[in-house]
Amino acid sequence: MADLRAAVEFCMEQPDEEAKDEVSTSTQTTEVAKPDVVEVERKFVLPDDFEQKLSDIGASFLQKKTLTDMYYDTDDYRLTLSDHWLRQRNGTWELKCPPSLRKSDSQNMSCQYAEYTKEIDIVQMCAAVLDVDGRDIIVDSLITHSNCHKFATLVTHRKSYAVDNFTIDLDVTDFGFQVGEIETLVVDQSRIADALTKIDKLAEKLGVQSSHRVPGKMDAYLKKNNIDHYKKLVEGHILFQEDERN
Repeated sequence: MADLRAAVEFCMEQPDEEAKDEVSTSTQTTEVAKPDVVEVERKFVLPDDFEQKLSDIGASFLQKKTLTDMYYDTDDYRLTLSDHWLRQRNGTWELKCPPSLRKSDSQNMSCQYAEYTKEIDIVQMCAAVLDVDGRDIIVDSLITHSNCHKFATLVTHRKSYAVDNFTIDLDVTDFGFQVGEIETLVVDQSRIADALTKIDKLAEKLGVQSSHRVPGKMDAYLKKNNIDHYKKLVEGHILFQEDERN
């Protein structure tokens, strides 16, 4: 009898396995995905003799390549209206979205985006915006579950140069749009402000400084191909019309 009582007391003291699972699940916290890097850039209108200017200041030619970017969003533009840009670049998934320490820029002259390339992080970040189950670990499943679809395909022919710790990209799209970009990548977001200052100084040195933000490839593409989407992003202050930049 004593042995039986001891056995019963032992069982009563042991937590139910299902209850343990519930406790374990309830106490788990989802770690916020950290971006690979933060891209800090400033776009500029390409002067006719700009490559000669780069040569004159000793810029190093890096490479020439073609980028095929396919962008995805829902019918009501939930991702892009949250400034989340989900794309497949040359077959690889990427996400660009605002960094937690984005610096204010009253003139809207710069772009600052956290970049994610790990699919599990991309899914986590997008799922929070789309309000869907983020436990899928591949982007294709997220797209299916959230009814996302491709809304833009951009083909860009790019030449890249290096000046100090900055990359200068000269882009020409398949629909004839041209734009230049001065960019750098930072890991520590507290260095964004310093990167912006240095980019401004380099833009002045190259003679491509501007008093307003220069439109990018997506601005031009949507204005040409999907005016409704473009207007919604302007209304949401994600993109900027010419008169808003002056």
